[in-house]
Amino acid sequence: MMKSILLILKSIINEILIIFLFIFLINNFLGNVDKTIKADGVGYYDYLPSLFIYHDLIRKDIPVQKDSILYDRLTSLHTYVDYGDFKVNKYACGTAVLQLPFFTCTYLTTVLEGNNNDGYQLPFHKAIFYAAMFYLFLSIFFLKKLLELFDIKENTIILSQLLLVFATSVTNYTYSESGFSHVYSLFAITAFIYFIKSYFINRNFNHFILACLFLGLVLILRQINILIILFVPFLAGSLMSLKEGIMDLVHNPKKLIIGIFLIFGVFCIQCLLWYLQTGKFFIYSYQGESFNFSDPHFYNILFSYKKGLFVYAPVLFISMFSLIWLAYQRKYFLVITWISFFIILTYILSSWHSWYYGGSYGLRAFMDYYPVFFILFALMLDGMVKGMKLVIIIFSVLTIPLNIIQTYQYKKFILHWTNMDKEKYWKVFLKTDDRYIGLVWKKNFNFNQYITVNEYLIGDIFTSQNTDSMIYRCNSRDIPDIEKVNIIQVLIDDEYKDESDSKIILSIYDSDSNFVYFYDQYLICFSEKELNRWQTGINNYEIPPITDMKEKTISLGVKSGNQNNSFKNVRIKFLRRK
Repeated sequence: MMKSILLILKSIINEILIIFLFIFLINNFLGNVDKTIKADGVGYYDYLPSLFIYHDLIRKDIPVQKDSILYDRLTSLHTYVDYGDFKVNKYACGTAVLQLPFFTCTYLTTVLEGNNNDGYQLPFHKAIFYAAMFYLFLSIFFLKKLLELFDIKENTIILSQLLLVFATSVTNYTYSESGFSHVYSLFAITAFIYFIKSYFINRNFNHFILACLFLGLVLILRQINILIILFVPFLAGSLMSLKEGIMDLVHNPKKLIIGIFLIFGVFCIQCLLWYLQTGKFFIYSYQGESFNFSDPHFYNILFSYKKGLFVYAPVLFISMFSLIWLAYQRKYFLVITWISFFIILTYILSSWHSWYYGGSYGLRAFMDYYPVFFILFALMLDGMVKGMKLVIIIFSVLTIPLNIIQTYQYKKFILHWTNMDKEKYWKVFLKTDDRYIGLVWKKNFNFNQYITVNEYLIGDIFTSQNTDSMIYRCNSRDIPDIEKVNIIQVLIDDEYKDESDSKIILSIYDSDSNFVYFYDQYLICFSEKELNRWQTGINNYEIPPITDMKEKTISLGVKSGNQNNSFKNVRIKFLRRK
C-alpha cells in the first residue's frame, strides 16, 4: 500500500511542485483574493445555491412575479435573463457540476457565525478557489500525459506546464476569477484531447469512451467549445490514421453508440436544468447576444492592445513558429490541420457580438484551448538544435514575469478591463506602484451636457516635498446652484513626471468636520497625454448632491511626495447638468 502511494506521488511530483510554486506566487506577490465568485462567475456558480440553499431552481410552473423575493434575488445577480415569462440562468451548468464537491463540503462543514447561509460567504469563495486549483492541477497533469504521447522529453514537458500556468491568463482565472468557467474548460478539453490522441495511437476503445465522456463535459461547460472536435484530425497525426480510427469505430458500433450516448447523457444535465427553469429542454439562453459572422474581428482578437491574444499571452505567439518548423520537417498534414482549426476557431470567436468578451484579462475565450498551442510549442522545442532551443527558451521564460506583472496590474486597476489601447498600454507598461492605480481608468464625460456654474483661478502653486498644503477653500454658499453641482473639475498645468507620488485631495465637510466627500488622487492620474510632457491635466470629481443646504466647506489640497511641486494655472470648476 505504502509503495503504491509513493509511486503515485512520484508520478505527480512535478505537478504538485508547480501548484506549490503558484501558491507561493499568490502569497508573496499577487496577493490573496477574498471574492472569487464575481461577474460571469456568479452565473456559472449560482446553480448550486439556487438548488441546495434557496430551492428556487424549479420555476417552470410558476412565472417569476415582480416585487417578489425570488425576482429580487434573480435580478440582483445580473446573470438571469428573461425567457418568455421565466427567468433563466444564461450560463452553462458544467462549472457548477465540477464545483459541486467543494461547495458540498463547505456547505456541510462550515459554521458561519450566525450569518444567513446564502452560499456567498467567504468560505464559499475560498472553496471555489480550491476547486480552481484542483482542476488546474488536473489540467497540467493531463497536459503532461498528452505531451508524452507525442514523445516529448520530460524537461520540455515541465517547461510547457510552467508556461501554461505562469505565462498565460491561467494565472488570473485560477487565483482571482476562479468562478469563471475557463480553468474547468481547460481541464475538460485537455483530458478530451489526451484520450482522443491515445485512442488513435493504441486503438484503446476505453479511451474513446472516456473521450466521449469528457466531450459531454466540454459541452455543458461552454457549448461553443464543441469546436474542439475540429482538432481531432491533427490528433490523429495523419490522414491514414484518421481514416483507420474512424473505420475501427464503424466496425465496433457498440463502442460508438456508447460514446454517443455518453455525450448526450452528460449534456442532458444541462437540458434538465433548462427544463426546470423554463419548461423547455432546449433553449438559447444568451437572449439578445449572438454571433455576427459577416463582421469578424480577426486582427483585433489576436493583436489589439484592447484584448489581443498574442499581446497578453505572447508565449502563444512564440508557439506559432512551430508551424514553420513542422513545414520544414515536411509534416504538412499537421500544419494544415492545425492552421485550419486555428482559423475556424478564431473566425468564430471573433464573430461574437462582443469580440473582446467583456471586462476581463486578455482574450479569455482562447484559454480553454491553450493545450492546442502548447502541443505546437513542445514539438518545436523538442526538435530544435541547442542554439535555437536556447533562444526560444529565453524568450518564452521572459513572458512569465510579463504575465505575472500584467495579472497584478489587472487586479489593481492599473490595466483597464475593457478600454486598453496602444497609448494606455505603454503608459503603464510593467508599472506596479500604487500611483498608477486608475491612471488609465479616467471616465469620459460628454461636457456638452454640462454647464459651468462657477470657476476659480487659483494660479501658480509651489509645494515643498513631504508636506500637506491647502491650496483652495471655499464655502458652499458661495457656489451658485450648489445643490445641482455633479462634478468638481480640477485643472493643473504640469509635466506629470513618472516618478511623482504627490496627491491632490478634494474634500467636502460640514461645520462639525464630518466628511461629506473625500477623494485623494495621485497627481499623475490627471495627465491627459503621455507622462513627462507639459500639458493641462484634468480630474473630474463626481460628488454626491449637496441637498440639505447646510453650510459646507470645499477644500483642495496637495499631499506632496518625495519631490517639490510647481503647478501652473491651477483652476477649479463647478459643473452641473443642463
